[in-house]
Amino acid sequence: MTTRVTTDHPQVYLAGPWFSAGEPERLANLEHLMDELGISYYSPRLDGIDLTPDATDADRNAVFADNTQHLESAQLVLAVVDDFDTGTIWETGMAFGRQIPVAYYAETLQTEQTFNVMLAKSGKAVLQNLDQAKAFLQDPTSDEFAYHGAIR
Repeated sequence: MTTRVTTDHPQVYLAGPWFSAGEPERLANLEHLMDELGISYYSPRLDGIDLTPDATDADRNAVFADNTQHLESAQLVLAVVDDFDTGTIWETGMAFGRQIPVAYYAETLQTEQTFNVMLAKSGKAVLQNLDQAKAFLQDPTSDEFAYHGAIR
């Protein structure tokens, strides 16, 4: 059962790109996880307005307004940052500025790699796999997944 948009105030805003190989699958895995957990969420990939490269200004304004409205009403932003998509980074900055907790999802982050200090300090959690995402989403107040690794 899908519960992603059962309210004007979704629990989670799922930010992340879906333009390159592997990206849609990461988002789909997180969408399925939240479906299983019964968490309401807004996914621009599934719920947003399709935008083409030659979109009109009206279309662009509609996408911006729709995403911003859902972002502002969310209780948590879960952001896929494996590819450091600029739109996703903008969304997380807006969330942080509005004091909406942010959890970063980075499957490709390896133990020996560094993570951006601004993301590390702004995030409630840095999650590296679906098991961690599940545990955090079940208790988003937990500090268990705060980032303490190497930074850049």
